[in-house]
Parts: sequence; structure tokens; C-alpha cells
Amino acid sequence: MNKISLSIEELIYCFYSEGYFEQGNALKQVYFGELDDEKMDLLLQITTRSLLSKSLLEYKNHKFTLVEELADVISMLNYSEQSIKASRHVGDGGEESISFHFNGKTVLQHSLLYDEQVHVFEKGSAESSAEIVSKFYRISNYSSGSGFELTQAEFEQMLDSLEDNQKLFGLPVMDGEKQQFYQTLKTTNGRLNTLLFMEFTEQKEPVAKNVVLFTNDSKNNWIIEKNEDVFYMNQCDSSKVDQLIKENVIESLEKVQYGK
Repeated sequence: MNKISLSIEELIYCFYSEGYFEQGNALKQVYFGELDDEKMDLLLQITTRSLLSKSLLEYKNHKFTLVEELADVISMLNYSEQSIKASRHVGDGGEESISFHFNGKTVLQHSLLYDEQVHVFEKGSAESSAEIVSKFYRISNYSSGSGFELTQAEFEQMLDSLEDNQKLFGLPVMDGEKQQFYQTLKTTNGRLNTLLFMEFTEQKEPVAKNVVLFTNDSKNNWIIEKNEDVFYMNQCDSSKVDQLIKENVIESLEKVQYGK
């Protein structure tokens, strides 16, 4: 499958076309909430022509239908066995994200452009998704150091000190990797990026399975994992992301596929 690019109104049309009215209405409310039904109908009529011009819509038996590969994309957006959403802060105070949806061996990459006005879809693989996520979070290609851990209270104290100079005096003396990590937090104003792993219940409702954090530096970022009330910080290499996807996505898919 080649890349498929859809404007937000085209995406809404596609959800409606495939009978996913709840998803279509949710997007309509966010982006065109003040538009009355008559104007929205006109917009969707115009959208029909734009999809026809892209050869993404067919007219058969007096009815418009999505081409098969686009219908498959919309189906995976509606439901996928596992999903990953990578989000990061950008310099203007905004945020950008990229998602991956997994169904069996099929992987759909979903990128947002121009303040989420354009959605881009393309087929990928588990291996390529790990590589893309590593680049997205600007992780190095080599491992550095052994890492360290902090309790939740210690980590919160460290973050609080970035906004309140008085709390700097309460921080314990730091050296080595802790000092490097703290300096990264200071440089990036304490901004942390999130990698969210999701799965769907039998009722097709998305549930957060795991969340991993990353610092927001221009290179060599730290990964932050939590287990109960302990945080583990590592300046890891890209193989760690590959491991995370295998543990949180691939192994779960294999259990479903083989009934393990």
C-alpha cells in the first residue's frame, strides 16, 4: 500500500461511509462543532469529489464506496488488537504524535500533520515501527551507563525543584548519571514525552496497557519506566524500544494468534 493522505473532512467522510458514526461525529464535534448540518452536508459533498480525484472512492450501483485499501485503513482505526501512540513536545509549545495499529501481522502507521488537519497512513512492520519510534524520541544508537532508580517522592521532588528555586535546597547531592539526568530535565524545562501502549477489550474499548516516558532533549534522551512506586532511568539505545514493542505488543499478539 502506498501512502494515503486524508484531510480531516475526508477522514470524517470515511468513518460515516463505513458506518462508524460515533467516530465520525466525535471528529466533527472537535473540528466543525459550530457548523450546522446543512453546511456540513455541503462539505461532505465536496469531500466526495476530492476522494474521487484521489482514486480513493468508487461509484458503483449508484453508490459511493471506499476503495478496499482505504476501507481496511478505516477498519483498523476503528479497531485494532494493539496500538502504540508516541507523543512529544515541540518547540512552539505544541505537541506532535505518531501511532501504530497492529492486527495480526498487519501494522498501520498513522501520522498527523499541520495541526492534525492531515492524516497520513502507510503499512509498516514491527521492526520499522521500533526504528521510527527511536528516531521520534531521538534515542542514541548505543547504550550509555547502567542507569539508576528513584522513588516516586524523589522524582516528584526533582521535578518540583525545576519550578520552585526554594526546593533546590532540599535536593540531595547528585553526581554521575543522576546529575546528567537532572541537567537534561533543566535544559528541557522538565518536559516529558509519552509512549502509550493500548489494547482493546472484548467490548472493543481501548485500555491503556503501559506508559513509558522519555526526556525531550535534542539527542540521547533518557527513558523512564515505572514499576509500582519506583522509576527506572536509563540513557538507553534503540534496542530498548524494540524490546518494549516485543514485550507489550508482539508477545500479546502471538498469545492471541496461537491461543497461548
